Amino acid sequence: MTAKVAITLWMIGVTAAMFLLVPAQQGLGNTGRIIIFHVPTAWLSELAFLVSAVWSALYLWKRRPVDDDRALAAVEQGFLFTILATVTGAIFAKVVWGSFWNWDPRETAILVLLLVYGAYFALRSAIDDLERRRQLAAAYALFAFAMAPLLTFVVPRLSDSTLHPNCAFLQTATCKGITLSANGVGALGETILELRGIRHEGDLVTADVAARRGGGDATLLQPSYNTHTGQQVVQPKLAGTNFMLVIKQVNGDGSIFLNQQAAGNQSQLGNLRTLGTFLASLLGFTGLFWWIWKLRVNVMGLRRELTLDGLR
Repeated sequence: MTAKVAITLWMIGVTAAMFLLVPAQQGLGNTGRIIIFHVPTAWLSELAFLVSAVWSALYLWKRRPVDDDRALAAVEQGFLFTILATVTGAIFAKVVWGSFWNWDPRETAILVLLLVYGAYFALRSAIDDLERRRQLAAAYALFAFAMAPLLTFVVPRLSDSTLHPNCAFLQTATCKGITLSANGVGALGETILELRGIRHEGDLVTADVAARRGGGDATLLQPSYNTHTGQQVVQPKLAGTNFMLVIKQVNGDGSIFLNQQAAGNQSQLGNLRTLGTFLASLLGFTGLFWWIWKLRVNVMGLRRELTLDGLR
């Protein structure tokens, strides 16, 4: 009871701090606060799947039913945290990119992860023999966890284009940009860009870029860049998003390097109030995971004992 009360009060405090202490992200407003919940739930899903793999391996080694209970409870928690990470990410995507789902590599990867672990529950429900169910579920949990870090950390980075919002928050992370020559066409996220011309006025370079998103009409954007100072001068907003189109570099061959950038591009985690609230949220979600996991294991153990008593 003490742990439940402590975790409840802690999470209430984190929620209050998220709105009262964490500053609004420039260009994103209150939506930027979502990282306080989104990132910890994503991390906790990986932790939960790791726990399930450890207890599944122990079950295959020692064949103790309680180890199967622990693995199942961890998968249940991981599945729940993955759904929470997906939902909070979709809310952010709606504000930044204009739609809840964009088939971004990370979004697609987390959907595949949900399907992989959804199959774990389907496998358990499809096998009547208790011992065989536990063995196959344990083996499958090990296979699924081998895929989890690949889907979360590796596969999205293999893509040439990603909308994932690291670049909206962290100055150390980058959105992958594109290099275009005159009349060149390329994709920046889901926006199609056509470089129609480049104008030089002393140190000032201005690009005429036609930007089109989805099936909409093209909009002429004119970002500019000072080659002497290396600074962006004009940063027009990409239609349908909260990102701006910027010139990051002017090349000697007449091409330019374009990228998208969040308004202000301030580092949220660089702010001590944000960082403290984020770490408190991560700690709180971790405590919530362990408390619910232990409770679920105890319930399954009690149910198993009652079932055995009924068979005697």
